[in-house]
Amino acid sequence: MAAGQGGGTSAACFAARLLKHIAAEDRERGNLVFSPLSIHVAIALTSAGARGPTLDEILGVAGAQSRDALAALVRSVVMEGALADRSGIGGPSVAFSCGAWTDEAWALKAAYLDTVAGTYKGNLWTVDFRTNPVPTRQHINDAWAAEATRNLITGILDPYKKSPHIVASAIYFKAEWHDPFDKDCTVVSQPAGTR
Repeated sequence: MAAGQGGGTSAACFAARLLKHIAAEDRERGNLVFSPLSIHVAIALTSAGARGPTLDEILGVAGAQSRDALAALVRSVVMEGALADRSGIGGPSVAFSCGAWTDEAWALKAAYLDTVAGTYKGNLWTVDFRTNPVPTRQHINDAWAAEATRNLITGILDPYKKSPHIVASAIYFKAEWHDPFDKDCTVVSQPAGTR
């Protein structure tokens, strides 16, 4: 199946393109950990409220033919597949949450609200970013992110930057290695440039 036709292949192509881009931008740090699945969900969530050239660009980045194909991919491959909590059957413990915060000056269509809640199992809040941005962004950091990640991530936003709309996703993942590695066979390496 070619990229853009749905399924896991387009998600894998998206992840590879994203890794290449992020790694090129951030060579100095050495270690890199990110969740392409979480970012894919945020892009899909954004597509639900887009149209015209903006929607076309979002679909191109996500590698999807249509908004419906992107939503189906996220539902089947990501939310019901990779991000499904399997702790009840001895598998990995996974908690995933996504949401959107929009300034109260912007009217949201009912269809967008339904899509965020129904398709993406996310939450949508109307907030006062214009006159009360710092407490609003701190609430996103201190309450939403912390709850979504079982208090492992407590800050995802700079509380002092302004924005009329924020889309976020967070993942908590904990599992045993399928094939554990022997700690005696590992070494601690120093970051490049410090040797």
